[in-house]
Amino acid sequence: MRKSFVALLLVVFVFAGSACAADFEVQEVLAGEGMVSSAHELASRAGVEILQKGGNAIDAAVATMLALNVVEPNASGIGGGGFMTIRFAKTGEVVELDYREVAPYSATKDMYASEASKQAKESVIGGKAVGVPGIVMGIFTALNKYGTMSFAEVAEPALRLAEEGFEVHPMQNGIITDEFDKLAKYSPESAFLPGGLPAEAGTILKQPELAKAFRLLAAEGPAAFYRGPIGEAVVAAVNKAGGDMSMKDLNDYKMIIQEPVMGTYRGYSIYSTPPASSGGTHIVQLLNIMENFPVAQWKHNSPEYLHHLAEAMKMVFADRQRYMADTAFVDVPLAGLASKEYAKMLAGKINRYSVMQEVLPGDPWQFDGGKKTAYIGHDGNKHISTSSFSVVDSEGNIVASTNTVNYFFGSGVVVPEYGIVLNNEMDDFAQDPKSVNAPEPGKRPLSSMSPTIVLDPEGRPFMSLGSAGAMRIITAMSQIIMNVVDFGMTMDKAIEQPRIFNLAGGGKAGKLLVEGGIDPATVMYLKLRGHDIDERARGGYFGTAQGILINYAKGLHQHGRINGGADSRRLGVPVGF
Repeated sequence: MRKSFVALLLVVFVFAGSACAADFEVQEVLAGEGMVSSAHELASRAGVEILQKGGNAIDAAVATMLALNVVEPNASGIGGGGFMTIRFAKTGEVVELDYREVAPYSATKDMYASEASKQAKESVIGGKAVGVPGIVMGIFTALNKYGTMSFAEVAEPALRLAEEGFEVHPMQNGIITDEFDKLAKYSPESAFLPGGLPAEAGTILKQPELAKAFRLLAAEGPAAFYRGPIGEAVVAAVNKAGGDMSMKDLNDYKMIIQEPVMGTYRGYSIYSTPPASSGGTHIVQLLNIMENFPVAQWKHNSPEYLHHLAEAMKMVFADRQRYMADTAFVDVPLAGLASKEYAKMLAGKINRYSVMQEVLPGDPWQFDGGKKTAYIGHDGNKHISTSSFSVVDSEGNIVASTNTVNYFFGSGVVVPEYGIVLNNEMDDFAQDPKSVNAPEPGKRPLSSMSPTIVLDPEGRPFMSLGSAGAMRIITAMSQIIMNVVDFGMTMDKAIEQPRIFNLAGGGKAGKLLVEGGIDPATVMYLKLRGHDIDERARGGYFGTAQGILINYAKGLHQHGRINGGADSRRLGVPVGF
């Protein structure tokens, strides 16, 4: 009886509109030579300035990273870490740079397990929350191996922004105000609290201390950070705020150059981040599951589409919680998780007429060829910070990069001598010492950052994409890719569409979170089908993405070849020429 009733409802609602009048405007940006799409217009312009001076995509990427450090210090910077995916036009090779933070030597598996530690929020605020930063090593490695310009040259736009200042946007004032308590506690003299109060919207924010750090890096290279005066100031700030970090932690930091995770979706090749990021693997897994369904035949954000997508998300996150961690410390069934056969098996568990309430992890080991291991997992963080950007140069080199200090303004600790916001990436570890993602010296915490490059079925560069949003990065990226591949959307149109998110963990399904802008009739149908829905206003919680599409209908250097989009949920703007 229930099946017939739900089937009748399906007939009534399946033709519901994909979205009601949503509060967003699609603004496509077209260019013929090169483009940078980032979360702030001034950072995008910094990257384009380097491209126009003859730099390649890697040079422009570093310029963009440094400028984002200045204009979005709440989200990313040289006190944090991240990932960079690069495709080289001449060879077609794709590489992944992992400059994720690591736990200091003082870390122990049970360092956040006590009630006292939890009450004090030691994994979130203050010195014990700070992981050993990796971005500086990532920047210099990228420039020295793949760039054409010096650090001093690519840092010039960021230096100007730091010394001359930029106008504080109301959104940025709101972020500083929200984080006032921890900044006032640990960094009351920082540039973000002039006169002890949050920098007001419309005022000019200058950061001469950060400019000093950039100039020292230009003169002395990464040694200034990992063996010299900047590092000494970082260690002193961490320890003053209750942490336990040493110069040996900085001396011994190693970044990783490795092969990306690779998968396919309807003939398109996807290259993204391997562990310690879970993002790339689970984007591939989610798309593999959805490949078993006629997504293109379903109306965008229709009840049928969103039901199947939500069910697939639950299974992906159940697996993420159980299996994902730093592969230098833990065996992870990566091949099994990315397997088409495993995805087909999971897709077979989705019932058109019912909703999964119990969601246990699957068994990817049988598709991996490895041993079967039982884990105690960890959901990961739920914050909305981080910054992502994409770069395409005139030669066709592509960079997708995602970088973070974790929560907005990280640990709240700002290095006084150099204006560097220090991360709180230690919160990305599990507090349970039995978890695969528990802290250990030198271990990278689990991440969802997923800078991704997509090739078309002919093997040509097609899309560069990245997002902020913690675990919602995985779902935002997957939905945007399907918006382009299955529904034929342009870049900004694909980014601006309202999204959903459905978590599962501990064997139970979480609520289906639905972003404002999805048709109320569709939401009603999903409720009637059995989904436990939480409707939320449109905003950064559902991820903030930036991306670039490459159009081969145009010639290599014709206007319109490159199509950029940037999320209006943030201050993102693509800039091209």
